[in-house]
Amino acid sequence: MRRVRSGPLLALLLPPMLALGLATDTGAGARASAGPLHSERTALAVDAPASAEAGRVLTVAVSGAGNGSTVRLIAIGSLGQIVLTATATADTARFHLPVAFTRTAGSVTLVATSAGFVAHGTTELLAGTAVGPVQAVVGARSIVADGADASMVVTIPVDVWGNAVAEGSPVQFFRQNPDGTQGTSQTTMTHLLAFANLLSGTRAGRGTVWVSVGTVSGPAVSLDEVAGPPEPFTLEPVEPLLAGRAMADGQTLVPVRTSVLRDRFGNVEPDGTQVTVEWSGAEGPARATAVTIAGVAQISVQAPSTPGDLQITGFCRGVASAGALVLPFSAAVGDFPVTADLRPAAVNVTVGPVTGYGGSLVPDGTPVSVSVTDETGPAGSRSGGLVNGTADVVVPSRKLVGRVTVTVSVLGAQTEKTLR
Repeated sequence: MRRVRSGPLLALLLPPMLALGLATDTGAGARASAGPLHSERTALAVDAPASAEAGRVLTVAVSGAGNGSTVRLIAIGSLGQIVLTATATADTARFHLPVAFTRTAGSVTLVATSAGFVAHGTTELLAGTAVGPVQAVVGARSIVADGADASMVVTIPVDVWGNAVAEGSPVQFFRQNPDGTQGTSQTTMTHLLAFANLLSGTRAGRGTVWVSVGTVSGPAVSLDEVAGPPEPFTLEPVEPLLAGRAMADGQTLVPVRTSVLRDRFGNVEPDGTQVTVEWSGAEGPARATAVTIAGVAQISVQAPSTPGDLQITGFCRGVASAGALVLPFSAAVGDFPVTADLRPAAVNVTVGPVTGYGGSLVPDGTPVSVSVTDETGPAGSRSGGLVNGTADVVVPSRKLVGRVTVTVSVLGAQTEKTLR
């Protein structure tokens, strides 16, 4: 118990002070108001424990007040202050600070007054033992499985009243790694919390982390370790293309897929990893995106309308495919008939029927381009679309001079017709 009394000079100072009708307090040295004093009263003293567990009734005794005297006690703590009064019996007044006031850890300052006398005391309220569940907070929740990335786990174990347990209390962290191994580490409470660093491994997958304090613990929290950027990968058509059978018909979709995307430790890229596929050919560049499933991304490339090679590359998280995939596309149609008639200020051209190499008519809407030239140069052009394999196209022209040539293009194949 801590007792706070007046200083040792009181015995020397008391006779002159009594002669002047004055009194002084004990520990604080505060001066009381003038007036007569009872001869049996001595200086006040606050008897309180130096420390106590938070959330328990705290008993405080104030001695030095005369029998029957009223004593006032002011207690100031983390939750504010309370004022209690009691009547001294056998020179002592006793006070009981309720749990509602003592449930929060921290310092409690005690100030007792009686008939002009003042005394002080202090009690430190300490947190009790930890109660479960002890919650682990992990962040970041996803790290790269490259042996260098890291996360952190933080915990604030509390007692039944929500007070962080005492400084220096041991805290143990447990970790289940994606490869099935387990690890533990121990630290102590510092500044109301405990923490530990979580270094990544090289095996991708889901791990768990949990905390134990004394005999209580808490639920496991997940920590994902994911693959890093992939190593260079390859592209290939889903169905091998036979030479001369990839047609530049402007409509066929050619599915292309990547090899399995893995990082340098062999971890497969997680589902949903974005892959960008770019290609270029006679009709210019184009691109599209796809996402991986089981480490593989697949995308469909539309066949060009012009024969030639398509150069296809892929990119994922800044990594390019090892080499470009080259897809050759040949003309989708062979020779087709064309008839043309000269009219005033126009040329009437009939195209078709146009068939593919398999003998079937090309799809409706396939574009047709018609141009007219004479001995002086270009005279006019017009485009149309095939219906049932044929098209009638009227090409407006200036006055034609000499020999006239009509050129018709369908899916990269050309037929010329000479007039006059």
